[in-house]
Amino acid sequence: MEDLDTIRNFEYRQPRMSTGFDVEFVAGGETIRGFCRDVSDAGIRAEFDGPVIAGSSGLLILRHPLGILKLDAQVAYIEKHQVGLVFHFHSPWERTMTIEFIASVAGHTGNWPVARLPE
Repeated sequence: MEDLDTIRNFEYRQPRMSTGFDVEFVAGGETIRGFCRDVSDAGIRAEFDGPVIAGSSGLLILRHPLGILKLDAQVAYIEKHQVGLVFHFHSPWERTMTIEFIASVAGHTGNWPVARLPE
C-alpha cells in the first residue's frame, strides 16, 4: 500500500505562459512580495520572499509594466520554491477582465488594456 501513497493525482490545468513580473500576496494582514514565473487564465506560479501557507486565501496583486490587476486568490500548492495560486472570480466581469489582462501580457492584443478590478 505504500506505493499508492506516493501516486500523485493529476488534474487538467490551463496552459501557462512564461513571464516575469512583480506580485504581492496579502493574507492575514501581511503582504508578501514575489515574482511571477508563469500565468494562465486560472492562476499563477510565483516565487515569494516570505512564507506562504498552502490553502490560504487573500488578495493577489499582479504588477506588470502594462498595469495592475488585483483579485482574490488561494494558494493551491507549494512545491520546492514555487507557489501556485488559483484565481477566485466573483463575477463574469472579473473573469473577462483577467483574461484580457493575461492576453495583454502575452502580447495577443494590440490595444494593451489595463485591468483594475474593484477592491
